[in-house]
Amino acid sequence: MQPKALDTHEPVVLALVEAVTAWQGALEQTLGVSGLTYPKWLLLRAIRHEEFVRGKPCETAIFLDVAQSEHMLGELSDDGWLSFDADGTPRIAPASVARMKRAAQAIKALHSVSAGQFSTSERAALSSLLHRMTTTLEDHVARHIRHAAWERDEMSMVVPDELRRVAQQAIAA
Repeated sequence: MQPKALDTHEPVVLALVEAVTAWQGALEQTLGVSGLTYPKWLLLRAIRHEEFVRGKPCETAIFLDVAQSEHMLGELSDDGWLSFDADGTPRIAPASVARMKRAAQAIKALHSVSAGQFSTSERAALSSLLHRMTTTLEDHVARHIRHAAWERDEMSMVVPDELRRVAQQAIAA
């Protein structure tokens, strides 16, 4: 079965999929050398940037619930990545600061070459595709909100935000 053409830039999209897959493999390998997984890396980054609050979900690129975070805190502590303040707040262990910097540099290097193989026109095509995807998702969210409002009250009137603002301004005038 032949896949349906995505659009005129299908080769670019397919190349992007291959590049992302290769990049993911390189990321896993890079983190694996340090004894980390992607979720553990995200948790370490959140701790380093003081964005992690113990007892609350960690909302990074991957959602980490409390139980998952606590489990990883134990593993990272056992592996020497973390130390804890007297109140239980995790910190990057002083002995691991250099390891953390090396891992961050390796990941930064991966990011710098991830789109390097694409020309300017291919990058523009990818940006356009991403914009269309984002717009589609935003439209879906708006439809979902309207549908949810209608389910709450069949007599409710749900209008797009822009039209609602114009109507409110007209009523106020």
